[in-house]
Amino acid sequence: MMQRVYTGPIDTYFSKQGWPALEYRSLDFERKVALNTEFFQPNSVVNHPSSEDDFTRIVEYKHFLNQVSPHTVYYVERSKDGGEPYYPVPNKRNKDLFAKYQKMADNEDGVYFVGRLANYKYFNMDEAILNALELFDKVLSASS
Repeated sequence: MMQRVYTGPIDTYFSKQGWPALEYRSLDFERKVALNTEFFQPNSVVNHPSSEDDFTRIVEYKHFLNQVSPHTVYYVERSKDGGEPYYPVPNKRNKDLFAKYQKMADNEDGVYFVGRLANYKYFNMDEAILNALELFDKVLSASS
C-alpha cells in the first residue's frame, strides 16, 4: 500500500467534502534597509507583542550569518487575515470544525497528517521536529 505524508491545511485536503474552511492567520513581510549601521536591533528576532505596534516581530538575518557589512537588511512582519496560511485561529468554531476533520484524517488509510497546518495547531520549532520524529516512529512501527 502506498504511504503518503500530508503537511498542508487539513481542510484543503478534505475540501471536496464541502465543509467550511478553517480560519488561518497569515503574514505580510516588509523589507527594510538600514544604511551605515552595523545592526538595526540587538538580536536576530525581536517580538513585538504590544498592541501599540502594528507589527508582530522584526527579523534581521545578518545576525544569523555573521555577515560583515556597513548596512543591514531586516524584515518587519505584520499579522493579517487571509493570504497564505501560517497559523491556526484557535477559537471554538475552528476547534469544533477541526475535530470533524481530524476524525476523517484518522480514517484516511495510508495518509499521515503532520505539521502545523495538517494538525491545525501552532508548533514551536522543537515541537515541529518532535511531531515529524513521532510520525517517523509510527510509520516505522506500522511497517514492521
